[in-house]
Amino acid sequence: MTDRPALPTAAELQQTLLASPYHRWLGLEVVEVHRDRIELRAAPRDEWVGDPRTRTIHGGVLAGLLDLAADWALVGAIGTGVPTVDLTINYLRAAILGPLHVTGKLVRPGRQVSVAEAEVRDDGGRLLAVGRGSFLSAVADPDATGGT
Repeated sequence: MTDRPALPTAAELQQTLLASPYHRWLGLEVVEVHRDRIELRAAPRDEWVGDPRTRTIHGGVLAGLLDLAADWALVGAIGTGVPTVDLTINYLRAAILGPLHVTGKLVRPGRQVSVAEAEVRDDGGRLLAVGRGSFLSAVADPDATGGT
C-alpha cells in the first residue's frame, strides 16, 4: 500500500454507500470521513425491532452496522470497502430502538488483509456493541493479486 487514494468527502462517500439498497434500508448518513476512521449515523426503523415487547434492536442489525463501519474505515487507506474475511462482535447492552451512532476505525492496513474495528452507541452515548474484523484488501490492490 504505497500510494494512498484521495480521501472522499462525506458527501461523496454518502453517494457511494447509498448505491446499495441494503445501506439505504439501514438509513445511513455519513457524518465524517478521516484517513483512518469513519463516523456514521443510522436512522431507526421499526423493522429493526427483534423483541416487540421491549423495542430492542435485533443483534443482526447491530452486526451489520459494525461490519459496514469497520469495512468503510478502510476507505482512507485503500479507497473502497472490501469483502469481510472474519468479524467478531461483542454485544454489551440491549439496544432500544432509536438513532444509532457508528464509528469505524482502521487498526492495520495490509496488502492482503486489513484489520478494522467499530462501535455502536445510542443517542445517549452508551456503548451498545463493538466489533473487530479482517477485510480482504487485496481485491482493492491489483498488484497484490497479480491483476491489472
